Amino acid sequence: MRYIYIIFALFAMLLLGNSKSFAQSGQELVDICGMIAGDATYLKDFQIKLEAAKPGEELPTARYSVVLSKNTEYLFSICNSKDYPGEAILHLYDNNRLVTTNYIIATGKYYPKVSFKCSTTGVYHMFITFKEGDQGLAVALLSFVQRL
Repeated sequence: MRYIYIIFALFAMLLLGNSKSFAQSGQELVDICGMIAGDATYLKDFQIKLEAAKPGEELPTARYSVVLSKNTEYLFSICNSKDYPGEAILHLYDNNRLVTTNYIIATGKYYPKVSFKCSTTGVYHMFITFKEGDQGLAVALLSFVQRL
């Protein structure tokens, strides 16, 4: 009988004593991005997980299309998981024209959020990669700021 108590105690210690930290989930990143967005109204989130680029190949890219309305200001918030080395870079295109990004190549400056004042209603294309082709997990949050 004493052995049953010892086995039960060991089993309980295994279950309850496991204090490993867990990786950030996509939902946790959405919540963090919501805080970064502040008073802006949540519209949609895009969860991105990409593997590292292989030498000689193009950077892995997540592609999304969104419909944005004329005379409206939007906010794109980008949150990166602390569990991966990659920093998400967002490029927003209207047809083939880059309209906004959160990373300025010339200065090397990275912004966790970027505002976009839409002047034409239509389909816009988001391309998200990770800086230097690193492996990464991130969330891009699209929020409404105001009508212009």
